[in-house]
Amino acid sequence: MNKFDSFALNKQIIKALDYAKIINPTPIQNKIIPLIIRKSDVLGVAQTGTGKTAAYLLPILHNITKHSTEYNKKSCKSLVIVPTRELAIQVYDNLKIFSKFLSLRTCLIVGGVKPGPQLKSLLKGVDVLVGTPGRIMDHMNTKGLIISHTNTIILDEADQLMDLGFLPVIKKIAHNLPKKRQTILITATMLANVKDLALKFLHDYEEINLSPKALPVSKIRQKTIRVTNSDKLVNLKSIIDREKIFNAIIFTRTKKRADNLAKNLCKSKFKAMAIHGDKRQSQRIRILNDFKNSKLNFLIATDVAARGLDIHDIMFVINYDLPTQPEIYVHRIGRTARAGKEGIAISLFDNSELKKLRSIEKLIGKKFEVEKTDLKNNLKNETFIKENPKKTFLKVIKNKKKKNVIKIKSFKKRKKKKN
Repeated sequence: MNKFDSFALNKQIIKALDYAKIINPTPIQNKIIPLIIRKSDVLGVAQTGTGKTAAYLLPILHNITKHSTEYNKKSCKSLVIVPTRELAIQVYDNLKIFSKFLSLRTCLIVGGVKPGPQLKSLLKGVDVLVGTPGRIMDHMNTKGLIISHTNTIILDEADQLMDLGFLPVIKKIAHNLPKKRQTILITATMLANVKDLALKFLHDYEEINLSPKALPVSKIRQKTIRVTNSDKLVNLKSIIDREKIFNAIIFTRTKKRADNLAKNLCKSKFKAMAIHGDKRQSQRIRILNDFKNSKLNFLIATDVAARGLDIHDIMFVINYDLPTQPEIYVHRIGRTARAGKEGIAISLFDNSELKKLRSIEKLIGKKFEVEKTDLKNNLKNETFIKENPKKTFLKVIKNKKKKNVIKIKSFKKRKKKKN
């Protein structure tokens, strides 16, 4: 028996859940689903990977089937806004699974693709629209999307939407919505200053907070390794070999570092690709599919992608650079140990990142056991390629005054003079 029956959801939704082999609701789903069915405004906070997407999609679909209304041209009955394209695709994929046996109209609106097909699908009106703020606003400005009849709005990863420069756009979208509506804010963390902004969008709301300290999932084993910035790459390769890591998501601080790291790993005969906002949507989809199908060993991502990646069976997440905000650390490592599985998170840090490490420790309430690297052995295992290996050799020189500075010089062997 499917335990979602206790919510009295539409039978076709239960059928879809059975088909997807989803039987037991998670704690956040148990708390939120009844509230959304009652049409209450909701602020839901729970850890990454605890089923928040289903917690709002299932009751939204149920309410649409229960309170059937006519379609309005170029409009949607429910609007789901997310911060990234990857997360939008992930939410839309879940929407298609849950509505598999329902006769509903759905639409995905994201940037990086041609707007024509999106506008065409909106023309007759849809039940549920999933999209990113920028593209939603674009269609509203061209009158391709009218939300004056939308009765439910969901902000998924609400703290990101309030804190990443999206706030002016979110305010404009909210201004065009009817005053009488249902508003649902879902997030993994909610900082005090962001919460103050978020509450302005809610009326007589119910708050469900199952992750007050933004703690990472307990089944994630966390490792921290101290390195110098100049030998991060060498140590990363050493860790990959030592831990026998076949595939992992590796997070970097910037897009440029992501691209450079992917190139360096490819030179070492690893299959790696970077994914970030500068990539076209078609490229991002192809890279993600290649990684999911094990055609790539390593997916190099930036923080913007941290919340949008939902890939099953990821055992390892590696922080090549520590994030600027400690909360992002929780979201990064939340890409592993999903759906109750176990995972390992490895973080490299140098002296310049020590404050960031302390901030993370303070947030999660845990002090890391820091491992030290054996640089000499790592350098011995590293392969250096030269055009003429017979005539040149490499020498590693350690600066005595600055212990962390390593220089690698190339010398030519001198021929001995004959007496």
